[in-house]
Amino acid sequence: MSALLDRLWPKSLAGRLTLYLVLALAVAQAGLTLLLSSQRDVFVATLTHNQSLNQTVTLARLLDQYPSSEAERLTAAFGSRQSCAWVRTAPPPAHTMTSSEIQLAKVLTSMLHGVRAGEPLVVVEAAPAARQHCDETGAPVPPPADSSALPDTDGDHRDGAMSSERFAALAIDVPLADGRWLSVRTRVDVPGDFDRMTLITFLLSSIAVSVATALVVRHETKSLRALADASERLGKGEAVAALPTNGPNEVSAATRAFNTMQERLREFIGERIRLLAGISHDLRTPITTLRLKAEFIDDEAVREDLIKTIDELATICEATLAFTRAEAASEDTKVLDLRGLVREVEQELLLAGLPVREGEIEPVRCACRPVALKRAVRNLVENAVRYGKRAEISVFRAADQAMIRIDDEGPGIAADRLAEAFEPFVRLEPSRNPETGGIGLGLGIARGIVSAHGGTLTLSNLEPGLRAEISLPILA
Repeated sequence: MSALLDRLWPKSLAGRLTLYLVLALAVAQAGLTLLLSSQRDVFVATLTHNQSLNQTVTLARLLDQYPSSEAERLTAAFGSRQSCAWVRTAPPPAHTMTSSEIQLAKVLTSMLHGVRAGEPLVVVEAAPAARQHCDETGAPVPPPADSSALPDTDGDHRDGAMSSERFAALAIDVPLADGRWLSVRTRVDVPGDFDRMTLITFLLSSIAVSVATALVVRHETKSLRALADASERLGKGEAVAALPTNGPNEVSAATRAFNTMQERLREFIGERIRLLAGISHDLRTPITTLRLKAEFIDDEAVREDLIKTIDELATICEATLAFTRAEAASEDTKVLDLRGLVREVEQELLLAGLPVREGEIEPVRCACRPVALKRAVRNLVENAVRYGKRAEISVFRAADQAMIRIDDEGPGIAADRLAEAFEPFVRLEPSRNPETGGIGLGLGIARGIVSAHGGTLTLSNLEPGLRAEISLPILA
């Protein structure tokens, strides 16, 4: 049975949504049918307990007991503002009764036991007929040929005639034993709930469709939300496990494409990192050989200049190796208060004797990879100290972003070279001394780490000084 349902169950999102909506409308229609049936029963019960049936039975018994000459006097005595009666010799026009009218006729039949000569005919006429069922003198006025009846669940064409009226006319024709027919017309009140049937129908359908739509969208887009979350995490550099390929065909196809893309990206980036690490590692041997050979150069000035260049090349290789090791290492994302992370960096640098001070510090929680983010902040602070004499670190919240700000008191960077500062191995400091100018990887590494967290790193000039700002998505 389960396998059969799996085969028959729609595979596309459109098919599933359509099926759910059809089922919801079916439930709403079933509820409406029950409501209409209940209202019809209420209306029939109202007419059953109305005095019209009792008065009709009483009048029929009187006509059966008294001579036919008394018929006019008896029917006239029965008349009132709400009802009238007369005796006819010809049978009434043929009429197919609805289920509600049949039910009333059965009640009347049991009450007329021993009086009638056949089955009574009951018609519930529409409100327009109720207004003119008797004339000003009390004489009966035949009902119109296209009279309508009360709502009926059998689907009769007259079902909607009274949907906006509060009263109707009950027409009863009883065959008497002598061949005559007693015709009675009575105006009766009907339940006022008919006025609200359209509204009730709309509300039932709307509620059913709304609930079904909310449930199906929430259920069927669960895998889409998981896919969006995984994409966001992948964009931040986090390791994401392969997603299960369930749900509609469209979502399953997107999930499979995401899993394939993620695997290819991981292999591509890993291969590039391994290649870069291999090149940097393999350069160690020839660099060491070059340095040994440079020691045998007789010209001291040339020797010193060559050794300085070789040492710089070795420093670049070591920095590249350190960068690739950090990129290759995986680190779990944690939620933490950035105050603690920044203060750890501050204490480490203070212990190293660097002039670092604390600025504005606010509690801001953020999801990050702590070791990588500390490295980015440390690189920025070391740059600020190297080029700007001292550094001031601030942590605060701005709108929906967590901000880490590092200010220095240096000369800043020319406005047309701010973007260039992030390029790897680009040094804006004119000296070739790595002790003062570095090798040009610090800002590039810091920006890569921040971007992997879904944030941004910007530089701007102060008067005097340079400001580096890290902006990260805040944890709500």
